[in-house]
Amino acid sequence: MTTYATPEVYIDEFEPAAPISGVGTSNAAFLGPCMQGPLNTPTRLTSWDQFTSQFGAVPVPGFYLWYAVRGFYENGGKTCFLTRVSNASYGALTLNDGTAAPTLLVKALQAGVLSPGVSITVDGAVHTVKAPAKLFRPTGTIAGAAVNTRIITLTLASDAEKFRPGDRLSWAGVAAADDGATVARVNGATLEILNPLSQNYAAGALRLMNPAAGADTLRVEAGAAIAPGMVLVLKQAAPAAVADTAVVKSVIAERINGTLTTYRVTLRAGIAAPFNFAAAGGDVTVESQEFTLTVTPATGSARVYDGLGMDPDHPRYYGRIVNGADPYVTVRAMDPPNVTAPPDDRPATLAITPLPNGAADNPATLTSADYTAALALLEAIDDVNIVAIPDRQDAAVQGALIQHCESLLDRFAVLDAAPGLAPFGAASVDTQRAGLTSSRGYAALYYPWLSVMDSAGVKTLNVPPSGHMAGVYARTDQLRGVHKAPAGTACTVTGALGVERAITHTEQEGLNPNGVNVIRVFYAGGRPTVWGARTTASGYGGDANWQYVNIRRLFLYLEESIQEGLRGAVFEPNNPQLWQKLKRTLTDFLTRSWREGALFGEKAEKAFYVRIDEDINPFSEQQLGRLHIEIGVRPSYPAEFIIVRIGIWDGGSEVSEG
Repeated sequence: MTTYATPEVYIDEFEPAAPISGVGTSNAAFLGPCMQGPLNTPTRLTSWDQFTSQFGAVPVPGFYLWYAVRGFYENGGKTCFLTRVSNASYGALTLNDGTAAPTLLVKALQAGVLSPGVSITVDGAVHTVKAPAKLFRPTGTIAGAAVNTRIITLTLASDAEKFRPGDRLSWAGVAAADDGATVARVNGATLEILNPLSQNYAAGALRLMNPAAGADTLRVEAGAAIAPGMVLVLKQAAPAAVADTAVVKSVIAERINGTLTTYRVTLRAGIAAPFNFAAAGGDVTVESQEFTLTVTPATGSARVYDGLGMDPDHPRYYGRIVNGADPYVTVRAMDPPNVTAPPDDRPATLAITPLPNGAADNPATLTSADYTAALALLEAIDDVNIVAIPDRQDAAVQGALIQHCESLLDRFAVLDAAPGLAPFGAASVDTQRAGLTSSRGYAALYYPWLSVMDSAGVKTLNVPPSGHMAGVYARTDQLRGVHKAPAGTACTVTGALGVERAITHTEQEGLNPNGVNVIRVFYAGGRPTVWGARTTASGYGGDANWQYVNIRRLFLYLEESIQEGLRGAVFEPNNPQLWQKLKRTLTDFLTRSWREGALFGEKAEKAFYVRIDEDINPFSEQQLGRLHIEIGVRPSYPAEFIIVRIGIWDGGSEVSEG
């Protein structure tokens, strides 16, 4: 807080609350069988071409998801999430590491029976960095050094240039206080160290100090192939056998002269074993630990992926090199992950082994549990606004879809009538509707099926309307807004040639009040038109407040927009300043919605109110960290029934709307 002591004009900047941006309303999600594509995985698609390339250019015989997605894009849809519901499985082979623990899973890209068959081979004993790669051990001859100086002079400048800043030095007869002197700068034949020497020194042999346990920086010669993520095995045979393993963090090349370049290798953790640079012939060799995976189809050439590493930082990390490049398999870590320490976490050598086949896809045997499991995968996707399952009209699946939308409170279910149903009677759409009530209006039922051209463009067939309706929703949202009912003369169904069954005005009089939305053709050769905008809340004990599709979807839009827009206020001080800031933000957002026609009222204050005060936020609630906001809105209901009263008077006719 600024302190004011001197008379003056002071400027303080303040930051208002961020405006609320409206969320999307027309992203659809479709679930059902496909000819190909990932199994039981929601996939984002932004075009019809994307769908056909990933999930098949033709429909699964006897199923309709393909036509639903086509209808969605034909009618103005932009983005959808496609889940291929399947009971197929992928062939998979577990690769064990050097300790016989599972480490990697090789999985077929294609579900079911592989054609041609594929075999896997592993060479787990491959080393890509071999001798002459070794730790660099530069030496020289000290010409002498005086006490308290920081300058050490070598007899040859060519020896001095092999040392670099950061190197730690040792020499013959060095005192304990000076052993490990750190080089700060190299200048010709002299080495400048960080701290003054503790005594005088005569001429003698100079070398790098022995790498001690815990050292995390090493110099390597002939190590151009070393890279971050590699697992190095360091070995010294004399004067005693020593071996250690380290993982590379970073590598810096240091050019010594025209013929010699060394590499300063920083490790993720210090070495565990010390090495002795004083011994003649005591080279420390360096090897990196990789493996080779070979994928061999029954026909065609084998694909060999060599020098693979287990670490994501490795330049040939298996996940990048194999996955996406191999046409037959993917490779991933086990779940739960392998805990064996490197390098023994690599897959062990495996002789050529056939990849087992998975179970073939059989859409005809899919159960309601398969669809329920696929619905659960959509829960994590916040961008979904509309959900449809075109291939199932049974009560179990449609009930699960309604429950999905009611529990998440941010999406709407588009339901299909079963094929061939009469309007009324024992086996009718009216009977089907009776079991689909969503008391707060999270679903809408459409009837009858649409007639469209088949995938070959040769003949017509009847398909469920939910995909086309999701596209109509999207088109209406884009042209008018989510507050506009997705029905009326502007909501003709593109891509549909007709309807399975023509519904009369009288028949619709019995269906509409119960929440069955009829798609009608009003004259011969006319295009099907959506002529209903009711949710399944209407009739059968539903809540009349939520009987219209546009009202429920408008509230979904308002609620999610407000929820996301106010997230920045969480943990702010709960005081009147915050209340006023939030009230301004909400008022601005709702005023914009009113101007767009979503709310009813001659003035904004008649269309909504926002209340944040002490009556609904007593101190006891503030102590609990709660802030209550009350918002009332008056939505614009659709003019579903237009009644024109005409009376005769002496001057002519008078028309009034009511």
